[in-house]
Amino acid sequence: MNAFFALIGVLAILVAIVYLIVNAIRKKPLKIPLYVLLGGFVSFIIGLSIPSSTSNSASPSAQPVTASAPTNTPEEDKTKKEAEEKAAAEAKAKAEAEAKAKEEAKAKAEAEAKKKAEEVKSRNVDYAALAIPNFAEGLEIQESTRQFVVANYKLFPAGPEADIKTALSKVDEKIKYGHLEKNITPYLNKMVAVTGNVVNVEEAPSEGVGTGTVALVHVIDNDFNSFRMFIMKSTGDILKGDKVKIVGVPVGQESFANVSGGTTRSIFLLGSHINKVQ
Repeated sequence: MNAFFALIGVLAILVAIVYLIVNAIRKKPLKIPLYVLLGGFVSFIIGLSIPSSTSNSASPSAQPVTASAPTNTPEEDKTKKEAEEKAAAEAKAKAEAEAKAKEEAKAKAEAEAKKKAEEVKSRNVDYAALAIPNFAEGLEIQESTRQFVVANYKLFPAGPEADIKTALSKVDEKIKYGHLEKNITPYLNKMVAVTGNVVNVEEAPSEGVGTGTVALVHVIDNDFNSFRMFIMKSTGDILKGDKVKIVGVPVGQESFANVSGGTTRSIFLLGSHINKVQ
């Protein structure tokens, strides 16, 4: 701003001098040029008297003050570092403990689910293992038979039509009574089928196992070979004297007294399915 006033003053003085000379030559009044000259002079003086603004901006009071950061002692730095390392170690240990707890919970849940699934698969065969000795004294389900039934638990008993078809597809038609009578052990995990006439059929409630009903069926084939089958479902409208087809897995051989006073040797089956044959 000081330079502006000084410049205006100089210009005004120059204009006033030229104006005075022109008026003096023309013999006109010199009053106005003198006023201009005086004003220019005053403006010039004012411009010189105003201090420069750049000097104010450079004053110490205008400079930003930066606070110096406090410095720590080596001991303080060491303590701080140890605290940070401890906190990091604790956080890591906590994260590892949480991850381990999650893995253990997951493994426990999977084990419980697997256990429940195995219980479902083995429920019927476990029930049969308790029931069969009541019908055939001394007869027990062997491990190979048990494994076969558990692996095919949906077929003991076979309920839906699809399961019945699957059960029939597993039958080994080559296995005959003679094979089972000679040595039943190789066939304890094989599905067999027998066609014959019903000698006797009995049913009872199963306490929720299988389809809610269990049955014991005695069948004599065309060669007068005896088969008895324990099955965990109803035999429907099958009665004594009906011709039927029974499907099951061999459990063992048994002997029992017959009505003639003799002894009947029979093959005992754990049943999958039974149906009438026309």
